[in-house]
Amino acid sequence: MAVLVVFAGGRSVRFGRDKCTHRIGGKRLIDYVIEAGLGVARRVVIAAGQNAALYQGEDVLLDSQRFSGPLAAVDAAVHSVDDVLLFAPCDAPYLKARVFEELLNAEAPLAAWVFPNGRVESTIFKAQPAPAKGALDFLSRFRRGRVDDLFRIVPTAFLSMERRGVDPSWFININRPGDLERRFVEIRQRIFVEDYVLRWSQPPLVKWLEAGDVGALREEFLKYVEAGLLSMAAHVAKDLAAAARGYGVLAEAIYDAVDIDKAR
Repeated sequence: MAVLVVFAGGRSVRFGRDKCTHRIGGKRLIDYVIEAGLGVARRVVIAAGQNAALYQGEDVLLDSQRFSGPLAAVDAAVHSVDDVLLFAPCDAPYLKARVFEELLNAEAPLAAWVFPNGRVESTIFKAQPAPAKGALDFLSRFRRGRVDDLFRIVPTAFLSMERRGVDPSWFININRPGDLERRFVEIRQRIFVEDYVLRWSQPPLVKWLEAGDVGALREEFLKYVEAGLLSMAAHVAKDLAAAARGYGVLAEAIYDAVDIDKAR
C-alpha cells in the first residue's frame, strides 16, 4: 500500500483565493483528489505549508525547511513515511484512481506521467523513499529546488498517456476560476507515445554540479530530446544557459512548444 501526499501549500494568486478549499459540486477541489487516491492509498496526508490552518483536524504534513515549494513537501514526506509515496496537487479534480495505480505498478524507484507532446507532469508521481532521500540530500547541498531534478538523478519510469490509454484531460489543473469550465486538453503534436525508463550510471546533473562538466549536460539534453521528453530537455537547457546564452532562448522555445491548451 502507498501513502498519497497532496500538495496544498500554494498561494493561489491567479485563482484569487485558496483554490484547494474552493467548493464545486458540494466538495472541495482537494476532496476530489483525495477520493481518487483512496482507491489505492492506505493514507492521505495534506502538505499544506502556509495553509495549515485551513485543514485543522486533518492529517497535515509540515514542510521541510531545506527546500521551498513542492520539494519541501517531498522532502518532509520521504523522511517521515516508509511506504511508497504518491504525490498529486490539490487542484486536479479530474484525476482517476487508475492514474495512481499505473504509477505504483511501474518498475522503477520513481515514476511520472508524460503528455503525448513530451511534457512531463512533474506534480503527479511516485517515489520510493530510500532512493529519493539520497537525491534530496544531494540537491539540498546545491540549493536546487525543482521536483524534476529528482527525475534527473533517480532511475525513473516515464509513462506514456498515449501508450496506456490514459486521458490527458484527467490531469487538468485549476489555476484560474475560468479553468473550472475546461474539460478537454488539446494536444498539438504526439511525440511521446511509448514508456521510457531512464537510468544513468552517473547522472549528468551530478557530474555538472560536482565537477562543472558541461559536456555531461549536453549529453543529458540530447538524451531527453531523443526520448521525446521535451520538458526535461528544457530544464537541462536552462542549466546550459549558464555556459551559452543561446540555450536560454532554446529552453523558452521548448517550454512554449509543450504548453498544454485547455478547452471547454
